[in-house]
Amino acid sequence: MRVPAIRPALILGAALLGSAVPSALAACDPAGFMPPGTRAYRTTTQGQSSTFTSRTQVKGNTVTVQTTTGGQTTPSTWTCTGKGMTATIGAGRGDLRLDAGFYPPTSAWKVGYAWTSDGKMQAVGGVSMQSRTRSRVAAQEKVTTPAGTFTALRVETTTTTSMTPPAGTDLPPGMDLNKLMGGDTRSTAWYVRGVGLVKQTIPSAQYTLILTKYTR
Repeated sequence: MRVPAIRPALILGAALLGSAVPSALAACDPAGFMPPGTRAYRTTTQGQSSTFTSRTQVKGNTVTVQTTTGGQTTPSTWTCTGKGMTATIGAGRGDLRLDAGFYPPTSAWKVGYAWTSDGKMQAVGGVSMQSRTRSRVAAQEKVTTPAGTFTALRVETTTTTSMTPPAGTDLPPGMDLNKLMGGDTRSTAWYVRGVGLVKQTIPSAQYTLILTKYTR
């Protein structure tokens, strides 16, 4: 069995999942840290760099995102419901379904604020992943990217993920998917009100994402 490759749309989905929390419908405030506009990002993974663009539209409590990399565009839709923020990534192709909680309301994003979120992802081929993220707004600080210098909120997150193979899958003797996931993953992300995600690092994956351009 092959674990699905990580693509920019899934990276953004993971970033959002790591910043979600169950709440009442009125708390859904997608425009706070997912405002409309077009963003260009550069990612570096183990020394290899790539770029992608993300175009976001907000209508009421629905956010649509078109992520383009290598000439291929992946759509995703985030819908605010009474249950939580449900995202469909790769609509129409069945790539992934992600069920998460809400972003905390914009007013809650203050230094010291912490929250826990549970999520579930159903990937292509019947692989399912469950995650629990524990996040905290650790500081407000300046961060500089090619898109400019921003006053950002630094969010530190620990994510614990477990994976379940499709029913009937025979794994090689001794193979443990959850060990392959590497246990807890720690990441740091910088968010700016009215701009969104401007930087993210995942040291264990030697991964960095930075915003290179943003237009409203």
